[in-house]
Amino acid sequence: MLLNRNRVSSHFVLGVAVTFACLVQGIGTPPLDAQDSLPARSGGAAVASATDPVVVVTIGSVNKLMQDVNYITGVVGQPQVGGMFAMMAGTFTQGIDMNQPIAVVVPLVNGSPEPIALLPTADVKTVLKRLEAQTGPADELSDGTLVIAVGANTVYIRQLGNWAALARNRELLDLAPADPSSVMEGMGNSYDLAIRLRMQQVPTETRNMLIAQLRQGFEQAIAKQDQADAEGTRAMAESSIKQIEQLIQDTNELKIGWNIDQSAKGIHIDGAFTAVDGSQLAAIYGGQKAIPSQFASVIRDDAAAFYHAAMSIGPEAIEQYIASLETATAAINNAISESDDLNEDQQVEVQALVGRIVDLATSSVKEGKADFGTLLLANEDDFQFVFGSFVADGNEAAQIVKDLAAKLQNEPKAPRFLFDQETYKGVSLHRIEADVPAGEDEARKVFGETLRVHVGTGAKAVYVAVGENSESLMKQLVDSGASDNGGVRPLGQMTVKLLPILKYAQSIETNGTIAAMIDSLATAADQGNVRIVSNSIPNGQDSRITVTEGLLQAIGAAVRQTQQAKMQQNDQF
Repeated sequence: MLLNRNRVSSHFVLGVAVTFACLVQGIGTPPLDAQDSLPARSGGAAVASATDPVVVVTIGSVNKLMQDVNYITGVVGQPQVGGMFAMMAGTFTQGIDMNQPIAVVVPLVNGSPEPIALLPTADVKTVLKRLEAQTGPADELSDGTLVIAVGANTVYIRQLGNWAALARNRELLDLAPADPSSVMEGMGNSYDLAIRLRMQQVPTETRNMLIAQLRQGFEQAIAKQDQADAEGTRAMAESSIKQIEQLIQDTNELKIGWNIDQSAKGIHIDGAFTAVDGSQLAAIYGGQKAIPSQFASVIRDDAAAFYHAAMSIGPEAIEQYIASLETATAAINNAISESDDLNEDQQVEVQALVGRIVDLATSSVKEGKADFGTLLLANEDDFQFVFGSFVADGNEAAQIVKDLAAKLQNEPKAPRFLFDQETYKGVSLHRIEADVPAGEDEARKVFGETLRVHVGTGAKAVYVAVGENSESLMKQLVDSGASDNGGVRPLGQMTVKLLPILKYAQSIETNGTIAAMIDSLATAADQGNVRIVSNSIPNGQDSRITVTEGLLQAIGAAVRQTQQAKMQQNDQF
């Protein structure tokens, strides 16, 4: 189920790469300085063959950027950088509306991406006058279009009310939106930098061309491999191609935004992905809903870190997951068969074990839900870690480990398996022990002379715990399993607090950089937090990554400590 969760989330990242790849499919793009590279508007060809913007990029206003850069450079202890940015911005922004964002829209014209920049200025000639030392004087054409040379390139500029449009060809300026704010919805000054990609604006033939090229690339890569590996690689490649093809054909919109949020004292990175309404990809996302969880108690304010996800899985996602799992299993079994480290009997045994694990994973996902949680508690002296996950048959999970232990019992360095030590509220408790070598000082500081892993198996759950007194923490997770009522909760969420983790690391081995970060966080407003939250939206999913001010201050302290250490080292020589 964790595999399924990561697989669905990867649509977001993969969608970015796929959409940009579609944009660069326009081969044979005319030269930037070719005035006649596109038909004139009077012929209608340039406009008639153009799409709406496939990509929109916005940059926050100059005032917003200066304020945000000043804030963030001050937080990390480098205020001089913010001063330099403000000075440079002031030099080149005369005539620009300092409170309006800047945008670039990219339609496809004759199949090629054609960027059009939109500057917030009521008098673009004033802006160009400021830049004459770099570009030379602007020429003015009969229709009022201005022309400047930027290096070897030619740029055409037209005043459009309180905005100016810039493009590499005069006819492209006809495609500039009359109201630029209409293409910046949810972007603009809401972020320092935002990008929106609309896949369905890419013509079908361009998308099909990309898919064909991807297939050709995979075929060429497979042809270069050893014949023994080719079969498994081909199956994995075909599965990947199908997923990418689905993304190319079914993606509707992808948006990413990066914002320095002074009021919230941190940085936000937002992302949202939606699929075409009625598509299989939309059905996959539509099947994801937050559900009550056995493991919601990992969401704790005193956690050094936790991760929790509990969601339904729709039929479309189940089908896709099982198909991917079957492909991966075939590749694994093929690799086992080709292994020189295992004899024939061992290969059969390992393949049988893999088969049982895959069967358990398959039966679990067929129940139509994913539910798991991880919790880390840490202080200056010790740590506790616990993990819990839903499975279709906890007894089978226990039996798999027992059968594995039986096969390892005669191995001299095998860990010790102690099964069915106790039953706690229907959960069988087991323990796995291994001696930590005497020469491993750091490992002994962490685990002691003996590493103990506590395992619990219930009818529908598996638990794992590591660390001093972690068994009691695992029992707390068991206790809370039936008490969750669900309610309004993200599909997935994760929080990491740096301060307790650093304190524990420092107790294991002292380090000057870690000490500097601890000192910084001791006086910060937060403990150096990173938080990730994912939610379901119609036909898709959105996520937010938040980095708090305390973490930024700690990074700045680490940089300064490193710089000081280098200076001291240089002084010694």
